[in-house]
Amino acid sequence: MGARAIQRLRIKIIAIMLAAFFVAMLLIAVLVNGAHIVLAQSRMDRVLDAIIQGGGVIEEPVDGRSLVESQRVLRYLLVTVDADGRLSSLVGGYDEDMDVQKAQELAQAVIPSLLRSGSIGDYYYKVAEADGGGHVVAFVDGSVELGEGREVLSLTLDFLAAGLLLSFVIVWFLSRRAIQPELEAARRQSEFVTNASHELKTPLAVIRANTEILEALGGEGEWTSSTLRQVDYLDGLVRDLVDTARADEWADSQELCEVDVSAAAREALEPFESVAQRRGVSLASELEPGVMALADVERVVQLVRLLVDNACKYCDEGGSIQVSVSPVRRAALSGRRRRGARIVVSNSFARGEGHDWSRLFERFYRADEAHSNQQGYGIGLSIAQRICEQYEGGIRAGWKDGVVSLTAVIF
Repeated sequence: MGARAIQRLRIKIIAIMLAAFFVAMLLIAVLVNGAHIVLAQSRMDRVLDAIIQGGGVIEEPVDGRSLVESQRVLRYLLVTVDADGRLSSLVGGYDEDMDVQKAQELAQAVIPSLLRSGSIGDYYYKVAEADGGGHVVAFVDGSVELGEGREVLSLTLDFLAAGLLLSFVIVWFLSRRAIQPELEAARRQSEFVTNASHELKTPLAVIRANTEILEALGGEGEWTSSTLRQVDYLDGLVRDLVDTARADEWADSQELCEVDVSAAAREALEPFESVAQRRGVSLASELEPGVMALADVERVVQLVRLLVDNACKYCDEGGSIQVSVSPVRRAALSGRRRRGARIVVSNSFARGEGHDWSRLFERFYRADEAHSNQQGYGIGLSIAQRICEQYEGGIRAGWKDGVVSLTAVIF
């Protein structure tokens, strides 16, 4: 994993942690505000019951105190509405802010409600059936309690925002410190592979030169030919290891631009036409024109070549290879949908059932050791996966009805 991949993983972890913190804080905020609302409504229900039972006159204390002492209110009233919806009586300690018309409007607003108690405006209310038909509605001024509820909600939202901001700052700086060892390990790993590969080139060159001299002096033999084949194999392995090690270094320094993926795929396919013909398989392509992605043209060509090369190695004799390129879009943080490309390479492979295709992108893994056409080192698809990840995409493999399909997406 390179520096850019580690940074992307860090961003994902930060986003997940902040999302989890936000959900937890939001749940706490809902519970706190819900508890405050329930407790305030419960207190007011006792007052409203006293008003209804007293016919609008409070003579006995509520919770051991008078109405004014217990609720800090001066305004309460009991509205009686007949069966036709007309106000028949109005009793209570209301002041100049409450008149007969406003009381009737409030009563007519709450009577049809499914809730028999609640709040409307600055008043708590409770609805009960009146003797002889109609309804009685008790109202109590709840401006203090409702105001406190709004303050609690406002403070909760402020604390939630401040907590998210503080958490983001803390997690951002702590995560940056936490990934430093990983970044250093990735750098050292890349340096080790690159240095080791370069160190291997010299003895391989010497072995090749000595073997060729032996062939020039004594003629080509079974052992010298075997030695040269192994040297060629190790040369290719060293090149692939260097490509793998440099992939992350390249990703950290690249400058991306809009690339015509269809044109890049067409360029990548040209060398494989003769390869497919020589191996007795058909190669067909379906490339939609104008499929664009933010990438590097050389890396896109390399990606297609790696996928097609794998298909050629694993394709059954007399089988077929199909390559397609189509557009794909995804939502971006800016609100615009980002353009990308989907590259699908399929090939005939009758013995694919039962394989664990998720392991196909592991380094040095081979799905079918016995396949006659198989060559290489098991690194190519690992490099292809790395390319897709560098372009914020992905790659997957699957087998169905005798066909292996590799689907790569880049943005």
